[in-house]
Amino acid sequence: MFCSRSVFFQVSLPPSGTYKGWLGTHVIESPYNDIHLSEHSQYPLRPSKPLGGTLVYSRYIPSLDKTFTMRALNIESDADAFAEWMNNDRVAKFWNMKGDKDKVHVPYLNALDVDKHVVNVIGSLDDEQFLYTELYYVAEDHLAPFADSAGLYDRGFHLLVGNERLRGPHIVRAWLTSIVHCLFLHDRRTRYVFLEPRADNEKLIGYLLLHGFTKLKEFDFPHKRAALMRIERETFFKVGPAM
Repeated sequence: MFCSRSVFFQVSLPPSGTYKGWLGTHVIESPYNDIHLSEHSQYPLRPSKPLGGTLVYSRYIPSLDKTFTMRALNIESDADAFAEWMNNDRVAKFWNMKGDKDKVHVPYLNALDVDKHVVNVIGSLDDEQFLYTELYYVAEDHLAPFADSAGLYDRGFHLLVGNERLRGPHIVRAWLTSIVHCLFLHDRRTRYVFLEPRADNEKLIGYLLLHGFTKLKEFDFPHKRAALMRIERETFFKVGPAM
């Protein structure tokens, strides 16, 4: 039996059983018709968030001979690493979150913990933590007014690499395409994945362009000049995640 690369990487299976998939133990089952109404918006009822520590995604990367995993952030066990990374000068240049763990970082993580439109996760290579990312729904995010093409099920993510040992283009291609892969697998109705890096973050924008993203425009947030980057499902799965 022949299975194209494009089809193979779109198969979404649970992580147990005879055939194991890439999604973690918290397999998202999205409601299909329920709409949440608020004073200012209308958007679908989102699936429940994974508990802290729950595996979200896992994939073996042959070129690295390592397994990339993402698990839901656990505030109690991950706050120290989060604070250390945010106080890194390289990270702080783009996140602007230097400060005391208990006064700055834990309150920030607590706020995200009750925010239904975002899931924050820790990325690891063979159990060595190195990456933090926030996976969000664009429709409920501050990006929504600037992303005209975004639908109700389209996703975006913020990220940082905090572990200096695990940097470089060969590692970027693994985690970048894996995060996008994870988001497209979560819901087949997700057509686009967006990022909005700082417009002067030439290195990240270059990586995004190299791996299939398109730069749609530049625009102004209150806190930064941003570049709107987008990748389409069909474009991504022509090649799939990096091997």
